[in-house]
Amino acid sequence: MTKAKPGQDTSTELAGRLVPGGHSMQVRVYYEDTDFSGIVYHATYLRFMERGRTNYLRLIGADHRALFEQTEKEAPGT
Repeated sequence: MTKAKPGQDTSTELAGRLVPGGHSMQVRVYYEDTDFSGIVYHATYLRFMERGRTNYLRLIGADHRALFEQTEKEAPGT
């Protein structure tokens, strides 16, 4: 996996792109993501945010498994 650099155009990838101060990612909103009035259902934002967090970690080269193992060692009672 190649680590993206700030300002690098990764918009052709689903992960989005790194921008100054963070991460930018387009999300397509489907009908199933909305309530009866056509507004995005509030709980759907949690899925969008998790998708963004996961893609941001991917772009900066972080390894989910390594992060989990590191915090598991720091957890009380282990």
